[in-house]
Amino acid sequence: MGKTINLFMWGYQPHFRMFLESRAKQVIQSIAPTISPQALLVGIRTPEKENGHVVCVEPEDGCWNPDMFFNCFDRTEEIYKDHPDHNIIYGDEPRMRDKPENIRKKSVREAVREVLSSYDSEKNVCSYCGMPTRVSGYYVVPVLQLSKEQLFEYPFLGQAITYERHTSSLGLLDSLINCLLYKATEVLEKKEPGRFFDTFPIEDTSILRNAGSEFCDAITLSMKNFMFQRIYETLNKISSLPYEGAGAIGHMGFCPAKCNEINLQVELKNKVPLSNHKLARKIIEISSDNLCCVCQGGEMPGVNNGVVGFGTFESESLFRVEFVGTHKWDLFFGEKLMMQVAYGVPFLPLKRLDEGLFRSDIKRIITNISKEGEDRIWNVVMTAIEQKKGTMVVVSINAGEEAQRLIKQSLAIEPVELTAELVSRVSGIDGAILVDENCICHAIGVILDGTATDEGDPSRGARYNSAIRYITSNGSPTVCIVVSEDGHVNIMPKLCSKIDKTTIEEMIRLVKSSNKDEYNKALHWLDKNRFYLTSEQCDVVNVERERIEKDPLEVGEVRFVINQFVPNPKMDESYYN
Repeated sequence: MGKTINLFMWGYQPHFRMFLESRAKQVIQSIAPTISPQALLVGIRTPEKENGHVVCVEPEDGCWNPDMFFNCFDRTEEIYKDHPDHNIIYGDEPRMRDKPENIRKKSVREAVREVLSSYDSEKNVCSYCGMPTRVSGYYVVPVLQLSKEQLFEYPFLGQAITYERHTSSLGLLDSLINCLLYKATEVLEKKEPGRFFDTFPIEDTSILRNAGSEFCDAITLSMKNFMFQRIYETLNKISSLPYEGAGAIGHMGFCPAKCNEINLQVELKNKVPLSNHKLARKIIEISSDNLCCVCQGGEMPGVNNGVVGFGTFESESLFRVEFVGTHKWDLFFGEKLMMQVAYGVPFLPLKRLDEGLFRSDIKRIITNISKEGEDRIWNVVMTAIEQKKGTMVVVSINAGEEAQRLIKQSLAIEPVELTAELVSRVSGIDGAILVDENCICHAIGVILDGTATDEGDPSRGARYNSAIRYITSNGSPTVCIVVSEDGHVNIMPKLCSKIDKTTIEEMIRLVKSSNKDEYNKALHWLDKNRFYLTSEQCDVVNVERERIEKDPLEVGEVRFVINQFVPNPKMDESYYN
């Protein structure tokens, strides 16, 4: 028997919500991998619709209690009645005709936002509301909700930039979420939204570019001059131009007219507009770490914009761009790196190595490591990460014996404590640095051996794959930290993260449920986390998996075949919190 939707708006509402959540997760995690957004839909009945619930929520049996939204219908009417946009007079008939509908949509969103604002404070989350769209007699508001703790691991402005009733986004992530919701609103306007797999486009770069462009509007607002439009595209164009065969390396800062927070050392008689891409690219060559191209807004809107000279900034509240090569530039607000761009696609600066994860993994592999040894190794790894050539640090409890065994393919040394200062010198040659669990170095320039393995990755370099071979062949507890020249940092062996045993037990309980939504969600969660299941748990889940496969499909439902669960021999108690 198929599921009955009580709070019904249209037949494909659960499918649309699922597609929105999946698409948002895919795009957001491409630049912020720790964030897992959730989607919901809130529908407010239109005034002319006489039947049906006044408010509908999808999912109606999720973590959001639909009751908290049920006052939104009356609240929408209150907001609509006193909305300030009623006082606006437009100079054309179409906008005057659309004004009441636009005001009502704004009122619906505001009513939903009020409810979610209280919920956000209580649950420590951030809810983003898209613009409502009419679907089958309801104003449907798409909502994306994210953990506040996860969200603010990434760069955000302390407060939005405002100028003449316009407000900027708070960061690239903020802009990306807004772009996703804009697309959701656009899709909701189509016939039977959610019916087809291609409900949302699968290409990521276009929406990322749109988000980058939207965030760069903050530069325009900070300069208090609306003629600085399309600044994102302009910076991409300038960064793409070579000068005497070399890529762009330099600095450009942005400030409004009559800014007192810059020290102008060289002033140009004629401003250089950024629209003159070639000349703007040329003068970037003059800038350096200590001398910035100063781009200033004119005193009159749209007049005399451009590079006025070279100087230094004395403020933490101005935007600055650092050109770091052909097609590459970084955006700073003060000293905070807000966004990086490569070949026109923006991304967020990420931690190259998470300290908590590193310390957790090394203690799980080398169980007898001391706190002092752990601290020393972490400091060494932090120094190694900064090396431009890339390097590798191998931590082994048998480092002394390994140095002797590999003496013909390394530089064995008298044991000495490896410090941050020393690692910057010894990492200058090829090969690994071999230390024990107390960070005592036994050899440098080590060429690792090992047998071929199926775990290799042909897309990665020799350093990475030699570490995999060495780890696979080495019987003693060993950790390899590989720093590649392209900036990647890998810890090997790669361990699955720890998990609460009670979470697994709860999912196994839910997979036995008669509620279709509950057992499907639980089964898909278990499929993603099958590594953690014991032999007994695999047997239980396999029985339920067969039961679920025999359940008849409801109209419009799509079911994915899930393979049989088998215990992983590498799983042990160390993977439980």
